[in-house]
Amino acid sequence: MTNSTDFFIGIDGGGTKCKARLEDAQGNILAEAIAGPANAARNLTGSVKAVLEASEKAISKANIKGLSLTKIQAGIGLAGINIPQVKQRFLNHSLPFASWHITTDLHIACLGAHLGEDGAIVIVGTGSSGIAINKNQQFEIGGHGFVVGDKGSGAWLGKMAISHCLETLDGITADNLFSEQVMKQLNCTNAYELVSLTLEAKPVFYASLAPLVLKLAANQQSDALRLVNQAASYINKVCQRLLSGDLNRLSLIGGVTLPLLPYLDNQLQTIIQPAQATPEQGAVLFAKARLANRL
Repeated sequence: MTNSTDFFIGIDGGGTKCKARLEDAQGNILAEAIAGPANAARNLTGSVKAVLEASEKAISKANIKGLSLTKIQAGIGLAGINIPQVKQRFLNHSLPFASWHITTDLHIACLGAHLGEDGAIVIVGTGSSGIAINKNQQFEIGGHGFVVGDKGSGAWLGKMAISHCLETLDGITADNLFSEQVMKQLNCTNAYELVSLTLEAKPVFYASLAPLVLKLAANQQSDALRLVNQAASYINKVCQRLLSGDLNRLSLIGGVTLPLLPYLDNQLQTIIQPAQATPEQGAVLFAKARLANRL
């Protein structure tokens, strides 16, 4: 149960940034703010710090006399919080909100996309993952990280592009425009220079190559097209797995989704619809739902 004087903050924390949205009880936006990375599995202390920093920034921007964290109900969605031990460690922290409720970044994105109704989302950006919410049950797929997962994502496309270049440089694959363009973008002339760039590279480095791969595929370059079709094939399977119940509402989110859309199954394309609200708005919906269930 909430009242008209309540304030809510929705937090969406990922591997690159943490975004906060401050609302009044009627859902009117008062301020938004961004802080640093908030992946709880990679840096728990840093994620707590980012949540509080983004929230404080939003309060400062709102410039409402007497408003503080202790007067705000918070819904928090974080990357990495799906790992049970990580979630428990986060719950051991004492955050100064009036109340706070934690879940995954996937969960709040799905709540926002479908305004709290049943549905599914697939996120295809630097990484890839999906979630379906059906009759109060959640089913998540993917999101296992770049080293062993994230197939079909921007980082995966970049990693596969570099592997293709190395095979070309080793003479296993014939010289081709794809490798030439990737090497040019990375300013490399041989395999040693290329490998040196990968020694401490983060997923975002690999994902920076995705626009080039997608552009070459759109121009029918065969090697790039083969990779993009492989990515689309995997995302097709993720979507179909999430929709295997009686769901018919699906949204795709992330920077790779729009250019990847033409390569997806025609039937899927007909049911994909834009997200109705942001993950931060989904986090507010989550906090309101938890408050209502608690009282």
